Amino acid sequence: MESKEEIIQKILKINNYEKLNPMQVLAKENIGENTLITTPTASGKTTVFEMYMLDCLLNKKKKAIYISPLKALTTEHYLETKRKFSKEFNIKVGLSTGDLDSSNKYLEQYDVLFLTYEKFDSILRHQPSWFKNVGLLTIDEIHELGSNRGSTLEVVITQLKHSYKEITILGLSATIKNSKEIADWLSAKLVLSNYRPVPLETGVFYNDNIYFEDRKEDLTSLAVKNINLGSIIKDTLNKEKQIIVFCASRKNAMSFAKKYGKIISNHITPEEYKKLRQVSKEALESLENPTKQCEELSLSLLMGSAFHHAGLVYKQREVVENNFKKGNIKAIFATPTLAAGINLPAYRVVINSVFRFSEGSMVPIPVNEFQQMAGRAGRPKYDKKGEAICVVNKEGDIPKIYNTYIISGPSNIDSQLSKINILRGHLLSMILVNELKSIEELINYLSKTFYYFTYGDNHEIRKNIQDIVSEFYEYGFLDEKENGFLITPLGKKVCYLYIDPLSANNILKDLELKKNKDTKIMEKIFTVSNTTEMYPYIKYKQEKENEIFTIFDEIRQNIFFDYEDIYLLQKIYLTKLIADWIEEKEENYIIDEYNTTPGQIRDLVSRAEWICHSTIELLKHTQASIITIREYSNLLLRIKYGIKQELVSLVELKNIGRVRARRLFNNNIRSVNDIKNNPDKFINLIGKFGLETLKELKIDYQEKTINEKI
Repeated sequence: MESKEEIIQKILKINNYEKLNPMQVLAKENIGENTLITTPTASGKTTVFEMYMLDCLLNKKKKAIYISPLKALTTEHYLETKRKFSKEFNIKVGLSTGDLDSSNKYLEQYDVLFLTYEKFDSILRHQPSWFKNVGLLTIDEIHELGSNRGSTLEVVITQLKHSYKEITILGLSATIKNSKEIADWLSAKLVLSNYRPVPLETGVFYNDNIYFEDRKEDLTSLAVKNINLGSIIKDTLNKEKQIIVFCASRKNAMSFAKKYGKIISNHITPEEYKKLRQVSKEALESLENPTKQCEELSLSLLMGSAFHHAGLVYKQREVVENNFKKGNIKAIFATPTLAAGINLPAYRVVINSVFRFSEGSMVPIPVNEFQQMAGRAGRPKYDKKGEAICVVNKEGDIPKIYNTYIISGPSNIDSQLSKINILRGHLLSMILVNELKSIEELINYLSKTFYYFTYGDNHEIRKNIQDIVSEFYEYGFLDEKENGFLITPLGKKVCYLYIDPLSANNILKDLELKKNKDTKIMEKIFTVSNTTEMYPYIKYKQEKENEIFTIFDEIRQNIFFDYEDIYLLQKIYLTKLIADWIEEKEENYIIDEYNTTPGQIRDLVSRAEWICHSTIELLKHTQASIITIREYSNLLLRIKYGIKQELVSLVELKNIGRVRARRLFNNNIRSVNDIKNNPDKFINLIGKFGLETLKELKIDYQEKTINEKI
């Protein structure tokens, strides 16, 4: 057995720390017990996780699991833990964020696992035998309980409280108002701390002046005509510091990066510019065929500026984040998603607006979101303080910002589980995993949730449960039994596929309607589009409505739909986008036509792949014809790669995407045999990337060319 002090000494040594900080000192007292840590951003919560993890591995001799809401955050912590602990303690560290319908038996080999909330939930549904060897679950960003994705987190915690009481829960949270309530629900010790390694000063920017609580900073001498943030950016760069500006929209982030890049470029040295040229090239070449957005990012980077939003592809986000950390990029203009992602602090954070466009109007952002953005200010080891500054356009708004966001404190976190659309997605798994057989058993199980802990039993949730159970009877997911119900094999399949039961029903009804019919590709794509997982769908401009209605009239006979569906036309428009994608329309065309971005296209394609895969699994379960299964399997490949049917065999090869496959096909390299017969031509067409393809196909290219020369 390792004592607490011995564990602490190992942690200090591996992190090269002299001592624990005040928050960590409080947390160490609860090692091995359920604990909720609520403390500001960048206060050292990762070190607390490491303390609890080592105790679990060395003393309990059990596995540790870390979960977070974001793939990027999960990956960041996985890489850091693997780097620091893997060799030192001879432990296997694993990462898994995809394949939500798999029990992932291979995960059994790992001592420490890093997962997203959804991946952890999907594993729980399969009840793997190795789960009895788990001793610690660390839940990062546990304040996400109050978001739409928080319901998944609430359900997995409830499952642990019900079936795996021996697993220790460590919750890591930003500062929230009702932290004691959440700690009580978790049966956890509460560690409250306001400690920040870098003090935070919050102020309001108006008319080239920053109004802090006890002082005013006059930047009028640095003012730039008709450029609102010019003075604050110049002041930051004069101090040789970095800045993150949070913008209300992606469009704003991109235009600001260009607009303010001209100011930033004046602070770039020749040596820095040399590095930025390489960074710019890397961002541009992140896609096989660079888009206009790639070009815009590349140009911004040359000026030491960058934009960051979900419309970037993963490689580009990585380029921006890594080079900001290295100091090559001076300013990032980002949407609020950056605040909830990886650890990326800056000396100064600017919140350009506290309003966001939502459901047709501008609405103020939540206090917790404001504080999460502000928390990015101040880099440990580099800054003596951090500054978070909110921009206003009227002098009278200065006290409003102070009262609402700066001195008001955090807000409560509320359960989202009672909402019928959210509850439906989890109820079937609750029934399956816990072998529940009646509404009363369901309600008894739900009494362990945070929702019940907060509000108690009430009419709203009882009615929602009854309505959902009735739907499950209708869908064929439950069978009525005496005094209760029993989950059907179809219900189990839907649960394991990890899709919304409503989506599964739409797919099954759609497939039934198409049975024994020769259906068009657009009709098949609609099977995928008509699911909740594809939300948000594609919005369209008014002038497109007639075109969308025309498409609808052409396919309506062979698709399952609801006339009262308010998203029906958006789903049709999404179907058209996917059809354009698999017909190899240029990405720039798709971006312009559908007002989208490369990152959004990849996200949409990823979701469509998943639903198409689930459709194939449901076809197999319902014993559909081999021909129908093959048709949807081909559609899956076409969606994945964005190709016409004729390229399917080529894109399955290593390093061959949609652009290279088309180039090969157009030059009469159309099969593996063509490649074997013409390796020189193959390499000439796609370059050095083709060498790995030849290796995979076991074509010894070098040896063959030498022999031919002889």
